[in-house]
This record gives sequence, C-alpha cells and structure tokens, in this order.
Amino acid sequence: MLGVYAEILTIGDELCRGEIIDTNAAWLAAALWELDVTTVWMTSCRDVTAEMRLAFDTARQRADLVIVSGGLGPTEDDRTIDVLSALAGVEPEIDEPSRQRLEARFGAGGVSLTANSLRQVRAPAGARVWQNPVGLAPGFEISLGSAAVICMPGVPAEMRALFEGGIGARIADLREARGDRVERVARRVYRVFGAGESELDHALAGLSEATPGASLHFQVVFPEVLIKAVVRTADAEAASAGLAQIDRGVRERLGDKLYGCDDDSFAAVVGRDLLANGATLVTAESCTGGLIGAMLTEVAGSSRYFLGGAITYTNEEKQRQLGVPEAVFIEHGAVSEACVRAMASGARKRFGADYALSVSGVAGPGGGTEEKPVGTVWLALAGPGGVRVRHKRWSGDRARVRRAAAFTALAMLRSALAEEARDASA
Repeated sequence: MLGVYAEILTIGDELCRGEIIDTNAAWLAAALWELDVTTVWMTSCRDVTAEMRLAFDTARQRADLVIVSGGLGPTEDDRTIDVLSALAGVEPEIDEPSRQRLEARFGAGGVSLTANSLRQVRAPAGARVWQNPVGLAPGFEISLGSAAVICMPGVPAEMRALFEGGIGARIADLREARGDRVERVARRVYRVFGAGESELDHALAGLSEATPGASLHFQVVFPEVLIKAVVRTADAEAASAGLAQIDRGVRERLGDKLYGCDDDSFAAVVGRDLLANGATLVTAESCTGGLIGAMLTEVAGSSRYFLGGAITYTNEEKQRQLGVPEAVFIEHGAVSEACVRAMASGARKRFGADYALSVSGVAGPGGGTEEKPVGTVWLALAGPGGVRVRHKRWSGDRARVRRAAAFTALAMLRSALAEEARDASA
C-alpha cells in the first residue's frame, strides 16, 4: 500500500455529547495533509476504559499512524495513559522533566502539589516524550503492533504547540522511513464564484482520468465553490507534472469562472484588479452592514485602492451621508433600483473615488413584503461609464443573503474592471 494512512482519535465524553465542537480533529487532519499523510478515519470515543481500548485496538490494526487528542489531564476520567500502557504491556511512569515544570509552576503560584496532579505528567514506560511548551501534560509516542501512536492533550492550544514544536517533524520522519512506500502529493485549490457545483463538475468531466493518480474534489463554501485537485504518486516530480497538466485543463475549461487559487480571497483578487487599473473604490452599504468593507480591508495594503465606506442603515443616513433624495423613499422605497443608484452616485461623488458599490435589501428574517420578500437585494456600481444595477433574490438565512450580496457586489466591480482593461488594450 502506497502512502501513510492515519487515524485521528479524539477522546472525551463532552465530544460525544455534543457539548463542544471537535476542532482538534479538523486541525490535525489539515496538518497531516500538509505532511503528505492521508487521514482515512476520524473517530471520537468517551472516557470509558473499555470503549477506549476498543478504539485504540481498532485504530492500530487499520492505520499506520494513530494521532490521539485528549485524556491526558489530572482527573480520574483522564485515562489515555493508563489504557495505552495496559495495551502496550508496560506501566505508566512519571516523566521527570515534566514533573519539575509542574512543581515549579505550582510552587510559583503557592499551590500545594497533590497526588492527582502527578497523573498529568506521566507517560507509558519507554515512550518518546515531548515537553508541553504551553501546559503541563507532555505528549508522547508508543508503538502498538505496527502502528505508531502519538498522544497530545485535548486543549487546542497545547495540542497545536506540541504538534508544531516537534511532533509534526517526527511524523515527517516516520513518513520518510517508509522508503519507496512514501506517497508524494501535489495539490491545488481552485476558487469559483458565480457557478454551481454541478455545472463545474460537468465542465471538468473526465479531466482527471488522463492524469495518473489525479482526482478532483468539490466543496461548497457558500457562496463559493472550491475545486481541489490532488495528484498522488510515488515520485514528487511526477506529482508536480501531473498537477501542471490538471492546472492547464482547469484553466482552459473554466476560463473567467475561475477567480483564484489556493489562499486567494475574492476581495484580494478584486483589489489586485483595482491596482492594475489604477482605480479606487468606496462602498455604500445598507443590508450588508459593512461586510464588503470588512472583506476588502482584510487584505493587507488595501488602503492603496479602498478609500472607505458609509454604512447607511436608515433612510435618514442615506439622505444625510449620501444625498439620496427623500422623494426616492416616498416613491420607490429604500430597497429599490432608484435608491441604490443614488447611493452609489452619492458615495462616488462625496468620496472622490473612481468606483462606488452600493447595496440595499431585505436580509431577513423579518421585514419582507409580498412585493419585496426576504432575500430581495438591489446592488449598484457607479463608475466612469455610468451606473450599473442588479436585482437579486436569494433564499436562506440572514448571513447567507448578506454574504451573497457582498460577493455579488464585488463581482460587478470585477466585471467592470475587466471590461475597462479590454477596452484599454483594444
């Protein structure tokens, strides 16, 4: 079997009762993926000895690597060390460097050391131990049959610090020790806004079949669709060459539907377009409440093209800040073409920008009417060529409507900038 296959096992009654969200498993899976280790199973179990024994025994039989989070604390229900020691046929023992850190911390705080405090600084006899740079319980590694079992505390900050402080490097060493069984993975994420999952799947049908070890995976992160290209081979150069072949096909087939790759954000791509065109932008937001501005200013250096914005939630503020005539509200209402036209034009003039985006709508859950139901949104873009307007009606909750509106507004700007660039080069 080519590759290193992992199981992530998170331990805790609170996980199985749904009292906390298991962010550790997701973080670990992503970290392992970056190390070319494939997570095949993700399991959670309660702090019950028999159930933990079964979970460990199952994991070590089907995975090369078992990554464990939880059950290393000082209380009676923290049983990971005891269960693993019994499975390995050894006794738990106190890790002296961890004990010294524990005593120093308790002493500095004027707290007496109790017997149960020492439970958290133990490890199975003979285990490889990593000191915890954040907390007290160390991480450790033991072997169960052919599987390497690596344990870390359940506290997210402690788990991540241990992983980044040495355990990740150890996993990379374990992967390399497999020699010609190591799997090399090349990957890229393509980002699309404005096309659905099924449409994109149809456009890319058959693309991965011509490349050995290649596969395409689709994920909806509303309102975007992420297309994840993965190429797995035994050779790093072959994996890179295969990904390059997939990349050409994706770009040819998707064209302008594709807006970016990997860590690109839609706002960052629009910002690069503004810089390329030497243009500036302002926003006038109502139902989005500053979301467009927030997206733009998440990008470092956005002050080079984004001048600012106005959040004009009430009609009075639309009049005061943007100069929207009172007659617009009387004749058309705030959620109307006339209103967003006036908002965009007023913002562009008052800020002195090349472009202005405006949005006004009914995000819900209340406030809709038969004529303007929840999800109704008007958007406008004022620029050198005049004012463009779009009318949309989205389903879903308030957050969904607002996010869709913010992306659509930026898409309007991106389209206008592309037209301007084409006209300039013609």
